Amino acid sequence: MPSILSISGVSKTYATGFTALKEVNLDIQRGEIFALLGPNGAGKTTLISIVCGIVNRSSGTVTVDGHDINKDYRAARGLIGLVPQELTIDAFESVWATVNYSRGLFGKPANPGFVEKV
Repeated sequence: MPSILSISGVSKTYATGFTALKEVNLDIQRGEIFALLGPNGAGKTTLISIVCGIVNRSSGTVTVDGHDINKDYRAARGLIGLVPQELTIDAFESVWATVNYSRGLFGKPANPGFVEKV
């Protein structure tokens, strides 16, 4: 079965010379529940940011359901849902409003019918 997320040889070294990730290899199968755990500074946020297209990797490949995150970034990012630890929206906003807002981050119009269906 092909992986829903495939990370192969991913490394990240910043301009300062700091290496945040060194040769990460990971395959997550469709339907699998996965947790990324580690101490502060382990590279969790860097890896997630690379997968989501927020940070550029130094080397390696990442595919989401077979779509390369750089070559086919629109398709790949369309399959990713990121819930940041700290949201920069109204803390008392409803879940529905927050989900509709997040659709806009991906250039998609509000679609209450779709959100309620999911």
